[in-house]
Amino acid sequence: MSSKKVVIIGGGLAGVSAGFHLAECDPTVFEKEAAIGGLCRSFTQDGFTFDCTGHLIHLRNPYTKELIPRILPDVFDAHERRAAIYSKSTITPYPFQANTYGLPPEVVKECVIGFVDSMQAGTNGGPKNFHDWVLRTFGTGIAKHFMLPYNEKFWKQDLRTITADWVSWSIPKPSLEEVVNGALGLTNKGMGYNPKFIYPKQGGIDCLPQALARPIRDVRTSQSVEYIDPRKKYVRMTSGVEEPYDYLISSLPLPVAFRMLKDTPDTLVDAAQKLHAISVLNINLGINRPNIHDQHWIYFPEHQYIFSRVGFPMNFSKAAGPEGTSSMYIEITHSPVEKMNVEEATEKSISDLQTCGILQHGDAVLTRHIIDLKYAYVVFDDHRQTHLQNLIDYLETRDIYAAGRYGQWDYYSMEDSILSGKKAADAVAARINIS
Repeated sequence: MSSKKVVIIGGGLAGVSAGFHLAECDPTVFEKEAAIGGLCRSFTQDGFTFDCTGHLIHLRNPYTKELIPRILPDVFDAHERRAAIYSKSTITPYPFQANTYGLPPEVVKECVIGFVDSMQAGTNGGPKNFHDWVLRTFGTGIAKHFMLPYNEKFWKQDLRTITADWVSWSIPKPSLEEVVNGALGLTNKGMGYNPKFIYPKQGGIDCLPQALARPIRDVRTSQSVEYIDPRKKYVRMTSGVEEPYDYLISSLPLPVAFRMLKDTPDTLVDAAQKLHAISVLNINLGINRPNIHDQHWIYFPEHQYIFSRVGFPMNFSKAAGPEGTSSMYIEITHSPVEKMNVEEATEKSISDLQTCGILQHGDAVLTRHIIDLKYAYVVFDDHRQTHLQNLIDYLETRDIYAAGRYGQWDYYSMEDSILSGKKAADAVAARINIS
């Protein structure tokens, strides 16, 4: 047992993973919400279980492949991804770039010819931004009919302002053979980073943060940070509680962390405020008809539809809703400074779902549960590329270790967040052992 005091701010997946991996140091975890879990919380309402949009576990790392069945034995079912794109009034399998069959013939032709042309184009240096990367990687047809409209709709900004340093693992690049197969109707399965996933047989995804939090003895919910004093080494909560620490692990969004940090150079505080993210209005619906769709989730690139993605939790787990019903989650991205009119967005969503045939006119909404996620997806831009490492390094000079998607300001999956919490815990444990 260490005499050094470790405090963890944020009881999301990265925070509880850090606490789990430092359990013998008896850390204190502070979480501002009434329950731990962060974006991995689940909500039950009228017999339905909803997560914060789609939260599916894709395991690639040997450590997490061993850890998760150990802490949650026999909890998960494995699934083969069923994802699709709805465009030109047609459903095609995901990923679009390798499954164009069924679209209008002229669209398929544009996509194939554009891809072939892109393979023959000269490289002259790496792409300067995401827009150029799309054109260079997929050609003009795939760019025009899916990649550019979908990502413009999703990111809500000019794609020339977004860098291309996040795309290599998240967006699959097909071979010419795969593009041709997909154009001819020979479905290309298993492409991308998430062809398989696991999901709980019962309940929602919050079983994962709950299991990681079990060995942590001191978890305090409904506690918001007022400020952090890195010189005197204590955290003050808005409740008036002051907690001293030797080492701090923070999964607070970096702009928030730097606003709360006393005695910090203005240039760093300003740099942190200029990090960008997009928000997601997450509308969850319970519907009075079973099997409204057979997919796990569907992408919508066309701007006439308000949402960029719709998913169907009862296709992950039948236990997600009462028998004879269906459930869905709807994702509408927006700027964090834009206040969405929730009622209008919900009505437009329902109308759009009827237009594309997912909802029928006789369908009744049994329940709705709405969450506006202020920090949802980190925007990769030049400012982030230039300043992020300086900000994280500065925190470490003050014995503060950043963890998680927003603490590290990165495009993290759930697995990445768990590993990020472990990495912060390992760094603190190494410091404690040295001291």
